[in-house]
Amino acid sequence: MTEEEKLVKRVLSVGSAGIKKTDLRKELGDVDAALEEVISKGEIFVEKRAGAYYCFHKTHYIQSLLNSDPRFKLTYDMIQSLQVSVSSSNKELARTVETLANNISNLARFMLEIKNDQQSSLHQQMIATDVPIPAAPRRAMSVHDFKEEFDVLLANSGSSIGWVELAKVRNELCDRCNITADEFYRLVGELTGMHQDRYELSTGGGEGVMVRGLLHGFVRCI
Repeated sequence: MTEEEKLVKRVLSVGSAGIKKTDLRKELGDVDAALEEVISKGEIFVEKRAGAYYCFHKTHYIQSLLNSDPRFKLTYDMIQSLQVSVSSSNKELARTVETLANNISNLARFMLEIKNDQQSSLHQQMIATDVPIPAAPRRAMSVHDFKEEFDVLLANSGSSIGWVELAKVRNELCDRCNITADEFYRLVGELTGMHQDRYELSTGGGEGVMVRGLLHGFVRCI
């Protein structure tokens, strides 16, 4: 057993009463170097009391302070009380959170059941009343496909001077290609902008394409 181990074992044996440094020297000889080492490791604490230096093992040092220092005991008791209070609050909070989580889970399950019941009821009503299923959303038409249909209508609808009212073309082309009026005029704008050498727009009409702030409701092939 090393000198440090002997020193720690002896201090531990005296409990919270501690042992004088001078008594350790009498029993174990020169212990200063070993004592400094175990103090640096936090295994032994040294405190001056009544003019003498007492050594305490870390296991018993707090109890020694509780026995000898009323202020320390008061502070320690307050800390312990606070720890108990915090622990109790944490347990209560945990129970509250658990209860809340269970309530949310039950509510979510209840809402899901209602939603499933509503969907099932709606499906049954649609079957019973033979309600048609809504058509799929319209698919966007490409400018290339639009150009083919647009050129055919212009060729068949042109006046003696070649001008065609866009509103007239729009009515027929929207029905044929299943597109909206907004989609029609968007495609007209893109098409005439891409092929300015082929199409010419003219102002007028009740509806059409806005170009530089003016409504252009007539078109012809150049």
